[in-house]
Amino acid sequence: MSFVFIGSTGDRAGHSLITWTIARKLLGKGLRVGFVKPFGTNPFYVQGSWTDHDAYLFREVLKLHEPMERICPYLVSDETWRQKGNDEIMEEFKSLAQELSEDKDVLLIMGSKHIFFDDAACPIPDISFIPELKANFLLVHRYRKISRSIYSILSVSSLLRERLKGIIVNRVPPNEIHAIRSQLVLSLRQKGIPVTTALPEDPMLSFRSLHEVNDVLSGELLFGEEKLGKPIGGITVGSADLTGELGLFRRAYNKIILLEPPAAGLQASESPRPVAAILLTSGRNPAPQLLQAAKRAKVPLMLVKHDTFAAMELLEQSTSHLSPQDEIKVHRFTEMMDQDGALERLFQSLGISAP
Repeated sequence: MSFVFIGSTGDRAGHSLITWTIARKLLGKGLRVGFVKPFGTNPFYVQGSWTDHDAYLFREVLKLHEPMERICPYLVSDETWRQKGNDEIMEEFKSLAQELSEDKDVLLIMGSKHIFFDDAACPIPDISFIPELKANFLLVHRYRKISRSIYSILSVSSLLRERLKGIIVNRVPPNEIHAIRSQLVLSLRQKGIPVTTALPEDPMLSFRSLHEVNDVLSGELLFGEEKLGKPIGGITVGSADLTGELGLFRRAYNKIILLEPPAAGLQASESPRPVAAILLTSGRNPAPQLLQAAKRAKVPLMLVKHDTFAAMELLEQSTSHLSPQDEIKVHRFTEMMDQDGALERLFQSLGISAP
């Protein structure tokens, strides 16, 4: 049994996606994988109760049988545990982690949003959990600039020393990735700091999926369920992109057009752009001709109760989260990490091998 604690330096570093990628690869090796997150940081209402978004995601994708309250025991929406002292919480969680790991080869423990920040919602920082659990630690760091990255990585390394088994520098601007790999990564490795890899920013990983749009708007999918994982690269209320069979939708006034991400080498402004889906707003059922046109064009059609501008506002204001239907992003991220053998290098550092 192995404890692997995955922490982040915050700022949407790709914490959840990297954890999912590691879990998927471990399962592919035939290992039994568990998951726990001490403090809920992303409230999520599902099946009549509150939980944490990551707890729900990993319970689904890992097909775990433990109840939500064990996968994420301390929710921001629950005040009862706040009466306990930090020592009591720590002992409770250590006991829980041991129980959850009993029939597992690896227990993945997901930290809070930021390993350094004190947060009232998370009274015990990640930096305290790791040595108490005697867990191996993987740091996920979003690159901003070299000086900030060096400071963050050296700080973590000085605090956790032998517990630090890997570092993933993520979301590096593509025009800087060569310099970061040839300078920053090599320099830190020469100092004995286990930098696993540096990965470039990939727009495909940032795009929302049609399934997420459907969830945010509580939509009713009229056609195209098999395409719910499709990435969405843009949104418009115009009709310039409605061509061919979809030209009939020019007559529908209450609509939002979801666009596919631009193909490599094309500008996002080039028109007409490929249509990923069409949302019909204000809850008005489409005429049979519109539904048939969507089917002939093989473009998903969704019915939304909100009016057009309210739906647009909801999409703009909502925070994007991974869902169990985002397997395509995990495949893409796995390919990125496998290009230079980063995942196998990480597992070797963690001392994890196939049974």
